[in-house]
Amino acid sequence: MLSHQLRNSGTLLDSIDAIRNWRAVGLLLTTFLCMALVVSVAGLVGQFSYFLASPFVLLAYVIFFYGANAVGMMMMDEARGGESRHAMEAVAASVATSHRLILVFLLLGALYLAGFVALAVVLFICKLPFIGPVLYTVVFPVSVVVAGTAMFAVPTVIFPLSAPAIWGGAGIMACISQLLVIVRERLVMVLVLMLAVSFMAGMVGLLIGAIVFTGVAATAVVSVPILGGMPGVLPAMSGMGLAGVVMAGSGHALAAAIGGALLFAVAFTLPGMVYLRGASSVYLRAIDGLDLVSEQALMDERIAAATARAREMQAKAQAAAQKYTAAPAAPPPTAPIEPKWIPPASTPGTDPHTTGAPTSPPT
Repeated sequence: MLSHQLRNSGTLLDSIDAIRNWRAVGLLLTTFLCMALVVSVAGLVGQFSYFLASPFVLLAYVIFFYGANAVGMMMMDEARGGESRHAMEAVAASVATSHRLILVFLLLGALYLAGFVALAVVLFICKLPFIGPVLYTVVFPVSVVVAGTAMFAVPTVIFPLSAPAIWGGAGIMACISQLLVIVRERLVMVLVLMLAVSFMAGMVGLLIGAIVFTGVAATAVVSVPILGGMPGVLPAMSGMGLAGVVMAGSGHALAAAIGGALLFAVAFTLPGMVYLRGASSVYLRAIDGLDLVSEQALMDERIAAATARAREMQAKAQAAAQKYTAAPAAPPPTAPIEPKWIPPASTPGTDPHTTGAPTSPPT
């Protein structure tokens, strides 16, 4: 099955064609530029108050989150063999559905936390004398395999493929069930394919970076004798920022810095396009041939059973609490009453202070 899937993964090479989708490139570039603008405002405001700068930082993350998901939806359309939707349609769909991805991460985080709690409970049981070491001989290898697979699935399956599942129209629980079945049946295949996608995106970035840096050097060499002085591209590249560029030279320096920033933004946007398209293709390849409907039904059944058990335990706890509160309170304990000593009645001719001893006659 794995070799068959890998042989049919030639469509990953089509991920490089994502750089030809100029509408998606423009949307991702606009996302990066808007994010950079908001971050710049946050930096200016942060000089006076970090508290006032925090909303701008949050806004920058929101812009990046919804913009990147909108581009991902356009890439998913292409990966399915169709034409990508328009940019505004993608943005509207992203605003309406991308929040599911956050809920998926939260639910998966709760699931992982529950798993670690269960492991801790089992390890506490292993502390019992005699039976504990015997039980640990089985718990240790099983926990290593389960925990290792779960942790290994985070960077290889959950992070790369959860977003494509949402882009494909899956709901929250459907996305989680798909990720679980992919981890269970096609973990190795997804790992190999995602490594291939990352390699392609990195090679595209290196190639474009080499072209841009070479062009910058050649243009700067020609610009020096004609425009007079080194343009402000080098100060901008060295991290001096816009203020350093303005202090470094004339209007040509500022123009070169702005144009170079746009050029480098486009250059680093293209590898992101390749990665998004490749992740979409890997997701479609991973779910190909899987019975997702049965997996979703099985997961719904397990959730319903767990919910029923939780409600039953809650009902039992409430019944026990009501029974305890309805029982009459026991009276407070009273101190035992000691019997009062009553002296025996005296008879004539006896001493009342003795035990019936006869009195002596008077002399």
